[in-house]
Amino acid sequence: MKLGTEQIQLMNTLDLVSRVSARDCVISGNTVVFMVPEQQMGQAIGKNGSNVKVISERLRKKVELFEYTEIPEKFLEKAFGGAKLEGVEIRGVGDRKVAFVKADAANRKVILGNIGRLKKIKELAERNYGIDEVRVR
Repeated sequence: MKLGTEQIQLMNTLDLVSRVSARDCVISGNTVVFMVPEQQMGQAIGKNGSNVKVISERLRKKVELFEYTEIPEKFLEKAFGGAKLEGVEIRGVGDRKVAFVKADAANRKVILGNIGRLKKIKELAERNYGIDEVRVR
């Protein structure tokens, strides 16, 4: 994974404000998405979201944080936090690595109702875990 100058500058802003080093940064329209180590998520957010507010004001962009974990299934479970998942399975399909996210109809609707978030999760999964595709079932 290669980071551009703009991404490095954004990650430095996060580090300056929260004292947390982001693992990855994705720019998606007017939103900046940071991937931070799971044990430092609270510190990155700050008390009552104060760090996120300060970073958002400095960057003049919306800020989203995702937790990085060593286990890709755990990352996906946490990333879809608003939906209750039945399970996550990652398998090789041909020469591709595919994550199957299983959820009941109501929770699938929650996941698919927020396509923007799903796209960000897919990009982070590809960049950090080598997952080529995320399928919601």
